Amino acid sequence: MNIPESFLKNQVFDSRAIGFNRQLIPRPSSGGVHENNQVGYDVMPDGNVRVYLNGPAANEVTAGYPGNMVSLEKGEDGMWTGVIRYEEPGLKQLIFNVDGVRIVNPLAPIGYGWGFGINYIEVPDPEQDFILIKKVPHGSVTLEYFESEVTGETECCVVYTPPMYQTDHDRKYPVLYLQHGGGENETVWTHMGKCNFIMDNLLAEGKAIPFIIVMNNMMMQVNTDGRPHEDINQYSDMLINDCIPFIESRYRVIADKKHRAVAGLSMGSLLSGKIIMEHQDVFGSAGLFTGYTWPEIQGRTEEEHEKQYRALDDAESFNREVDPFFGAMGNLEISIPLFKKEGEICREKGINYIQKIYPGHHEWRVWRAAFHDYAQLLFRKD
Repeated sequence: MNIPESFLKNQVFDSRAIGFNRQLIPRPSSGGVHENNQVGYDVMPDGNVRVYLNGPAANEVTAGYPGNMVSLEKGEDGMWTGVIRYEEPGLKQLIFNVDGVRIVNPLAPIGYGWGFGINYIEVPDPEQDFILIKKVPHGSVTLEYFESEVTGETECCVVYTPPMYQTDHDRKYPVLYLQHGGGENETVWTHMGKCNFIMDNLLAEGKAIPFIIVMNNMMMQVNTDGRPHEDINQYSDMLINDCIPFIESRYRVIADKKHRAVAGLSMGSLLSGKIIMEHQDVFGSAGLFTGYTWPEIQGRTEEEHEKQYRALDDAESFNREVDPFFGAMGNLEISIPLFKKEGEICREKGINYIQKIYPGHHEWRVWRAAFHDYAQLLFRKD
């Protein structure tokens, strides 16, 4: 890789859940005052990453990702360092093991995935300048709380409003309800997906219609016999019966199906596919960033499989009610054969299904590109 300095220094790759600015390592000075004189990691122009872990009492530290764990070296000051090699750009997993125990390193970027706090690193992709923080008007990202009759809990959603929302008080906006993947939560599309900065840039370039983005937590907690557990099966009910009425009572939105869209990545893609098949009276568009092969992937019966696909039997109605219908996947995805099969099914039935394949695996590099392209198609036909 050859990463330009303008990418290496862009703040978008440092902003994350625990802080917007790059994290520095405090070191004591001779006067007893801490001096921030070293960063917690360095991404080098060749795409490799130097990492740091402060562990004076540790005996052995390794870091990296599955298949490429590297032994770090301990300095006299107790700081462990080493270089991790990455072959491709994008948001990458970063694992730290201290004396055989996996930990979350407070000096490295921290996010959320697989159901817990994780370290990750950003290797900038020069082909994706659309995620950079640029000198353009920026929208707002807000945490909202609402009561859910479906879950019996207080739920939280993240809401992006475009820059002009705060100044043009007479305008109403369409809404995209954007879902995360399995084991993630409502924060990842902004902290890791950078959808707010992608939208800021698209709007500044005149490439997208301004719209609001609402991001919920699909991994809902349901109490059974006094014990909480995650249950995504009720998510569509919570979204439609609780979240949408809350958003439409609190924000200046155009409250009809033509101006509502649903989209998501991975598990959120599967759920969005299920939702659009069952609720075309509520949503007028769908963006499925890992396809919509819900019945096959979930191991449902043939009858259930056929029931979902039955929504595609009336192509004239489906094309009128769902526009655009967009699907995306990385070319190295394990489920790429299913994605291509979806395309064949839709073509045979006469469904207008826009399919795009991007370089990459099951990863943010693909989902960011998919969101970037889908956002430009939304709410064009008034």
